[in-house]
Amino acid sequence: MAKKKGEKYECKECGLVVVVDSPCGCAPCDLVCCGAPLKEKEK
Repeated sequence: MAKKKGEKYECKECGLVVVVDSPCGCAPCDLVCCGAPLKEKEK
């Protein structure tokens, strides 16, 4: 999911925003909040 430093992901349910500081580069995974995957935040 997170590919680059600075990418932002947002929970459409509660408004939580996650900013990538250091992407891991391991197997693909989802960031989950309120039971649903976070969506990349529009710039």
